Amino acid sequence: MIVADMQPRPTHAAITAFISSLLPPKPTDVNLLYHVPRHPRYTPDTARVDQIVLSVTPTPGVYDLIGYAPPSGHRPRGETVPRLPRTLCFLHRPFALDRRRVRRDTLVLASHTSFDEHLTVGWNVALAGLLGVDAGTSECVQGYKEDPERKMGIVGTTATTAVALEGVLREQFGAFEARLGQGGDEQVRVVAIMNAFNPGEVGRVLELAERRGWIASKEHGGGKQVLYLTGQPRESGVAAAKEYGLRVVCVGHRAAEDWGIRYMSRRLREDFPGVDVKEVYEEEEPTLKEVRRGERSRE
Repeated sequence: MIVADMQPRPTHAAITAFISSLLPPKPTDVNLLYHVPRHPRYTPDTARVDQIVLSVTPTPGVYDLIGYAPPSGHRPRGETVPRLPRTLCFLHRPFALDRRRVRRDTLVLASHTSFDEHLTVGWNVALAGLLGVDAGTSECVQGYKEDPERKMGIVGTTATTAVALEGVLREQFGAFEARLGQGGDEQVRVVAIMNAFNPGEVGRVLELAERRGWIASKEHGGGKQVLYLTGQPRESGVAAAKEYGLRVVCVGHRAAEDWGIRYMSRRLREDFPGVDVKEVYEEEEPTLKEVRRGERSRE
């Protein structure tokens, strides 16, 4: 006996609203509705979703899921083509998306800046909670370059050891790209999750922690009580961290992005159990311009 799947399928509008709640749109960000279905009768309030595909960038695996079926001449004779799942896609860095390869009923959502702020190593409340940091009592490090509103990080207190924190980070990110200071039984009082690593940001974190009374002054060894978590290691940041004795963990830029995709996927499965959520982790296809440039360099 076959039991029909009676789980109602959510609409494009419902999924878009949910992702907007995780990644608040910003005027300086890419358009959340990055690629809208090219169908004259398309309506987001009625378009249903069977499958959600998430990836950092458009890749071959993404196009396999959001693209068109192979032409009939490439299928065995007599083989019928099943109905392709109604698909919605999310991309963090959508800039190289080839829109011609996207099925006409597929919606592609995108978030670049807001994703960086909220789901990598920035104002990442979910990650902070895993490290024992209460966002409600934490401080936001805000403003970067020409964007005074950009949330660069979260700085808050914790009550655990360096080795325990590193254990959680290895579970979440795998191997570290770089590390400064060994994990031990020493207590860490402050965790800074930061989307930049340079002397200026290191100084902002220490000044903030001193002002709140969380650590001793940096001149009196307060930096040793801080764990600075970021993505890409930078020589200038490492030099500043060494000067003040900070512990530093660099998980890597791509690893931080992949963490955000995994988190979004888990939340989507929880809130939309009837939808098939697929994650794609692979490198982006080179663009035609990059291929030609590479061919010229070999001549």
